[in-house]
Amino acid sequence: MSRTDLLAAGDPARSATRFHDDGAAQAASPVMAAIPHAALALLPALHREAGRDLRLLGLLAASPRFCLALMAQAAMVLAWSGMEGDISLGARFVWAATLLLGIAAITRNHIHGFARSPRPASLAAAAGELRALFLYTGLAWGLGAFLVWPATALSAFIFIAAPVLAAALILRCERTVIAFAAPATALAAIALWWRGQPLLAVALAAVSIAGVSMLHCAIHRRLLQR
Repeated sequence: MSRTDLLAAGDPARSATRFHDDGAAQAASPVMAAIPHAALALLPALHREAGRDLRLLGLLAASPRFCLALMAQAAMVLAWSGMEGDISLGARFVWAATLLLGIAAITRNHIHGFARSPRPASLAAAAGELRALFLYTGLAWGLGAFLVWPATALSAFIFIAAPVLAAALILRCERTVIAFAAPATALAAIALWWRGQPLLAVALAAVSIAGVSMLHCAIHRRLLQR
C-alpha cells in the first residue's frame, strides 16, 4: 500500500511505521530509486551544448545575408572606382571574380549545412569551414586595397569599416568577424604603407584593434546576460 493510501485511510501511526521501515520505504518510493542522477549531472553540459548549437545555427543562417550586404558594398566600390581614370577594367574584374568566388563558397556552405542528404552536416564542421571561407573572403576584400581602391584617409576607413561593421551586426560571432576583418585590415594597412602613408596604416590598424576589443566586450556582456 502506498503512503497516499495510508494517509487517506486515516491511520497516521500505521503510516509512520511503514515510512520508517526500510523495505517498505523502498517499495513506497520507487520514483526516488529510479531518478537518473548520472543523467541529471549531465544537464549543465547539455545546456551549454544546446546553446552552442543554437549560436552555430544562427551563424550559418546569417551568412547569406552578409553575402548580400558584401555584394552591395562591392558594387558601390566598383562603381566608385569606375569613375577613377587610373583603375583598369582588368583590375576591377580580377577583384570582383576573387570576391564572388568566396561569396559562392559561403553560399554553398550554407546550403550544405542545412540541406545535406541523408543527414545534416556537423554544425561544428560547417562553422569551421565557414570561418575558413570568411578568412579567404577577407583576403579577397583586402586585395581590393591594391586593385580598385585609391587610398585616401577617408576612403581607407570606409573601405574597411563598412564590411566589418556589416559582419558584426549580421553574424554576431566574434571569431567569424575576426576571421574576415583581420586579413582585410592587414592588407589595407600594407597597401597604405606601400603607397607611402605609414601613419594612416598604423591608425587603421589601431582603430581595427580597438573595434575588435569593443566587439569582444559587447558579445561577452550579451552572453553573460542570458
